[in-house]
Amino acid sequence: MKQLLVGIIFFSIFSCNRHLDPYPDLTGPVIDPSGYLPGEVKSRLETMLLEEEKITTNQVVVYITDKLKEDTIEKESTAVFEKWKLGQKDKDNGILFLLAPNDRKVRIEVGYGLEAVITDLIAKRIIDEIVIPNIKSGNPSLAMLSGTSAILEQLRTNSPTLTNINCPKPFSDIQNDLHHDTIPFLLKEIKPIKSVDFFFCIVPSETQFGIEAITNQLYLNRQKSNSNSKSIVFATSPNSGYIGSITTSPELNWSLSKNKIRSIFRNRYKEKHSGDFTNFTYLAFLDMLDHIKHNQKIVLEKGTGIYDPFDSLESFSYERAGETIRQIETDYKIGIQILFLDTKPKLLSEAKKYHDLAFGKSSGITLLFSLNQKELIVYTDENSKIQGLNQTNSIPIVNRTLSEIVSNAIASDLKIADIDWMCIRSAEGIDTYLNMLRYQQDLGKEEISNSASFNGDSKNKIKEPHFLFQFFFMLMFFVTWVGLIAGEGILFFYGLIFIVGQILRSKVTILNDSPNLYNTVLIFLAAILCYLIVSFFRKIGWASKVSSGTQGFFTPSSSGSSSSSGYRSSSSSYSGGGGRSGGGGASGSW
Repeated sequence: MKQLLVGIIFFSIFSCNRHLDPYPDLTGPVIDPSGYLPGEVKSRLETMLLEEEKITTNQVVVYITDKLKEDTIEKESTAVFEKWKLGQKDKDNGILFLLAPNDRKVRIEVGYGLEAVITDLIAKRIIDEIVIPNIKSGNPSLAMLSGTSAILEQLRTNSPTLTNINCPKPFSDIQNDLHHDTIPFLLKEIKPIKSVDFFFCIVPSETQFGIEAITNQLYLNRQKSNSNSKSIVFATSPNSGYIGSITTSPELNWSLSKNKIRSIFRNRYKEKHSGDFTNFTYLAFLDMLDHIKHNQKIVLEKGTGIYDPFDSLESFSYERAGETIRQIETDYKIGIQILFLDTKPKLLSEAKKYHDLAFGKSSGITLLFSLNQKELIVYTDENSKIQGLNQTNSIPIVNRTLSEIVSNAIASDLKIADIDWMCIRSAEGIDTYLNMLRYQQDLGKEEISNSASFNGDSKNKIKEPHFLFQFFFMLMFFVTWVGLIAGEGILFFYGLIFIVGQILRSKVTILNDSPNLYNTVLIFLAAILCYLIVSFFRKIGWASKVSSGTQGFFTPSSSGSSSSSGYRSSSSSYSGGGGRSGGGGASGSW
């Protein structure tokens, strides 16, 4: 009887352990228990991944699960990493490519040692631009093959071997993919440009991500040898229907933005269609030079809008900013011009010159982006005014305040030299300032008028707070909603208390003449009350229940957070090498 009881206990323990370990063993670089991929595709992936591990020791595993065992794919990928211990223990150089087709989710999980190579942004781009589009079009095999190729190309560019073999000198075409006279012509074209260090190479890249990584690596190599010069690295590949990329020094980003670089290669439809790789490369190189030279003759005509003679902007930014400007001119009866020009060093005198040319004594605002000085100046004069809402008063524009608002609007885009979004944000910044100016001026006059008209009722008149407090009040509706759907009690209660406090002030006489003071006090009071309420809910055990309940109700199978991992090289018995899950990667769903 005792032996039977002991046997039952051991069997129960064994069964429980089996139940608590729902993931398959790591038996190879492609784990596909349900046979989702065709046999030849799986075999091709295994060959690619084993070759990668042999060359670089990076261990990449593709795992296709029939159904997620965890409530999110992020938790699942972390659990799989902990079980398989992917990557070498001393390098943490592992990647898990996890696909859950029935749950319509995918994730690339990256080990600590590879986070600088496969960044969260790159992982997200591979998912959004390669994997999901192919799956949605009904081609999961291509999605997995192309997605894996993009990951491997990104990893291999971290090794100097690839670039050294294909790009041994500044102008290289090792495989003779171009017509024999192409490079001499290119060298002749760059001869007049003395201030820029050019590097040109034809590389065997299969994906856009791979060729972008190669140009970045070549650029870093050039900077190590000549850090004081402006550098441009230009690379194209005859593979995948012809692709290309350009990496430049920050000084050249205003003339050759990332969006403009992409358009240079996207616009080569004719050459791609005719299979003319030589012309594809040659004409793309000439387009690049045109953006750098700025040798067009400038004839500035009187008028408003966006003036971009050097074609610095992409069409989407030109159209979007232009639409905003036209709306501003209609609403405020004022002229707006945004200029992208090469200028002399004294931007103030340059801005004044172009402003006077466009507007004379009329109301106007000039934004001058100096492409060669890499600066922006906002200019208006004493003639620049807008009409109030009642159309009876003119409100002068304060140049200093306008300049600050526009500068703040483009600050983040200025850091990365995204000239397209700088143009869009600057137009929106002008709109924000003029709206604030008109609203504040008319609000003050309206209060004075109402006070004079209603006399005895002035005591009950509630003054409006500053624009920033009004914006903060509107923001709290969004914060409350986010707190609700995310199950975050702190966000939910803070937003709710602040909104209730504002409603209470409109119903009860509380600091009617000091709205800014009331809002300042309410901000801190809401934080204190929020902390007390959340602490109470946590103490009695309601917080976790409510949080999980709301998350499960609004997002039953969420995705989007990130985690990371480690990896090892293969052996006769395929397994992980003691790596760990970390904090890099990206997720997606369709």
